[in-house]
Amino acid sequence: MKRKTLTAAMLTTALMASLLGGCAKSDSTSGQTEATQATQAAQTAGTSAASTTAENVTAQEQGNTEWSGTLKLYGPGLFSSVGLDGNVDIITGVKKPGYQVVIDRWKELYPNVDLVIEPIPWDNWKAALQTAAISGDVDILMHGASLGPVVEPLQPYLDKDPDYESKVTMMTLRRNAELAPLNEVVPFGVTVTLNPVMVVINKTIFEDYGVAIPDYKTWTLDDMMEAAKATTGTDPKTGKETYGISPIKLSNAYKNYIWAARAKNNEIFEWGDSIKNSKMNFISDGTAEVLNYLTAFKDYTSPDYVEGLDLAAAYTEDNPIAMIITEDSYNVYNTLKENGLDDQYMLATLPVIEDGPYKGITSSHFGDWHMSICKNSTQKDLAWEFLKFMTTDQVVQQWILDTYSIPANIEANNRLEEYMSADFADAMIHAINTCPPDFSCSENECYDSGNFGTFMNDLATVLGEMYQGNMDAQQAMEYVQENVDNYLSTLH
Repeated sequence: MKRKTLTAAMLTTALMASLLGGCAKSDSTSGQTEATQATQAAQTAGTSAASTTAENVTAQEQGNTEWSGTLKLYGPGLFSSVGLDGNVDIITGVKKPGYQVVIDRWKELYPNVDLVIEPIPWDNWKAALQTAAISGDVDILMHGASLGPVVEPLQPYLDKDPDYESKVTMMTLRRNAELAPLNEVVPFGVTVTLNPVMVVINKTIFEDYGVAIPDYKTWTLDDMMEAAKATTGTDPKTGKETYGISPIKLSNAYKNYIWAARAKNNEIFEWGDSIKNSKMNFISDGTAEVLNYLTAFKDYTSPDYVEGLDLAAAYTEDNPIAMIITEDSYNVYNTLKENGLDDQYMLATLPVIEDGPYKGITSSHFGDWHMSICKNSTQKDLAWEFLKFMTTDQVVQQWILDTYSIPANIEANNRLEEYMSADFADAMIHAINTCPPDFSCSENECYDSGNFGTFMNDLATVLGEMYQGNMDAQQAMEYVQENVDNYLSTLH
């Protein structure tokens, strides 16, 4: 697998390219950062897309008549959430344009290829994708990379398009022993939109306690813990009880483990060519540090956190939580903007990695919406054309931005400052531009969701038990390791 190494020079080049392209930085009062104007842009996306299309159809694009047939897409994600004709978010009132914009643009570039999109909800999506893949009647599986054997590895296509990876922030990388040696990370899809895990900071609470807002580009796990401690108690100005932090909800506590383990550089895998030749070493001082760090937050969280009820007043003026870790930062921003509270809050990345090859880079991991070529497709080359189209075409990138999503396309995601104030956009862009290509919420050097049996669920279980005082770190590590060992023993 050809992998990018993200150097400071490369980051500077990417940012300069964005600026030279006319994407000047906006402050919090500029027109493009106003929700009303952003909403108007979304409402007129169809018109703007059409005019942009007319300008951008080149002679080369007109030559795409060589392709013909019908291309079929199936799966969950952004198409499902916005619908064909668009919708209005019930919380923020934001109008999002539908995917008819994508269909129209594709038809303009590939007039002889009919695009058939069948969006599905997230309920039982994996089973639905597997059934669709077996049918042989689907070309592209949306969010299909998680299914491994039913999708096509993309390295041969990347080899034919060597410039492609320089245009996107990250690829959808996985390990799957059925298709490649397990010690190789293989691209099984292209990432279309990103969703970085971020920290929402309630600036008012920090100010009331006289605590400095952390520098998210350099802050550490210890800094986060100290900030949580310093903002827990009776607010000196309001007299109300406040709580320093709300991590990702306890039922999904394994997601907290992902970023904390990365921050500690707690690598636990010994990869072989197959899963039966691989090991997971979970019992270690490093793992104990991660588990104990996360459960130490219990002194600085609301009593309602265990039941997942502490966010009932989140993103309001009277929200009593100083820091909230969120997987949905863009919608959080839209909610705050709609409520007129964006000046009270800001975004930060998660603490930096303390050691190893990525020392100093944020530990924020990324969810994504990705697309893969179905293994049984008879039009794989055409499907690859569509994957490139979804991640590089300017009209599509504009549509993604107008749906209030974060494009994986480097040039497009550096335009977030046109859509939100600097207190939010700067942190998002920092997370995106400093993220190595293999940092995802599914697999990285410290975590793997698909190859070690019930590892993911076991992590959530032990962190929940530790948080409630029913288990210590040693017991937790032994529980997880035993389950993994038992699973691996069935493979020999």
